[in-house]
Amino acid sequence: MNMNKPNPLPCYWRPEYVLGGGVETRTKSGPIAALLATGEVDNVELRQPAAITRDELLVIHDAKYLDNLLAEDPALVGSILASTGGVRDGLDAALATGAACSLSSGLHHAKRGQEYGYCYINGLALAALRALAAPHSLGSVGIFDTDAHWGGGTYSLVGENEKIRIADITVSDFDSWSSNEERHFLNLVRTSNEYLEAVEAGLAHLRGVDVLIYNAGMDPFEGCGVGGLSGITLEVLTKREQMVAQWCSETSTPVLFVLAGGYTGPKLDLDGVARLHLITINAFAIFSHSPVTDSKYEG
Repeated sequence: MNMNKPNPLPCYWRPEYVLGGGVETRTKSGPIAALLATGEVDNVELRQPAAITRDELLVIHDAKYLDNLLAEDPALVGSILASTGGVRDGLDAALATGAACSLSSGLHHAKRGQEYGYCYINGLALAALRALAAPHSLGSVGIFDTDAHWGGGTYSLVGENEKIRIADITVSDFDSWSSNEERHFLNLVRTSNEYLEAVEAGLAHLRGVDVLIYNAGMDPFEGCGVGGLSGITLEVLTKREQMVAQWCSETSTPVLFVLAGGYTGPKLDLDGVARLHLITINAFAIFSHSPVTDSKYEG
């Protein structure tokens, strides 16, 4: 790869992602997008996704759940459909360009017929199954989850699919899951000095997958109001994101990343949360990416 002339990183977002208030899952993408629009991170191209449809969501969620969800507050529904559309379009872009992101969060706890932990639609599972289906028809997918909490919803939806490998690095017991399958890797980190070693081991476990779907959580940060672990500093998280981005570049693994947990705390406001997520975007933006020549996607 030519590190001197990196291609712009496609980053999907539209104003409908953002609600006027409530949990950071539905508010933080606004200030993140504003920072990107002013050039806070070089080499990023903001793109607007199309909203996802009910029919597309039936791949992972049951009809009754979706119908009840779509009858909820129109602003919430609009946010969910737009941000999940960003995951879909981001996956397609990653397979065409090498890397892409969506400023989506609130994904990995959602189960087939149930919202859970601020998550309504499991975009990680959706992207994984899309990568395996025509026209992409990839042979394997890796899901790498560094949210502070377990991705029990993701495992419940796609964990039994033999073409999908999950590495889940957590610092909290919430939404825990277990598996006897060697293709999955779980590590509940209790002390910060073990954290980066666990990240490295998780990446090593996923080596060889055809695409990586990365749920990039900032809630392990020691200043987060939910999920933070003492000793996981800005420096640690910066190193983590550099490790993941470099791994994708060195292994030529196309990657879609989304923005998982990140919450305000006594010493962390919403702008601070947004700037935490810029660490991830910046890490991937500095690497050049090339198209995946064997992808069947033409769009």
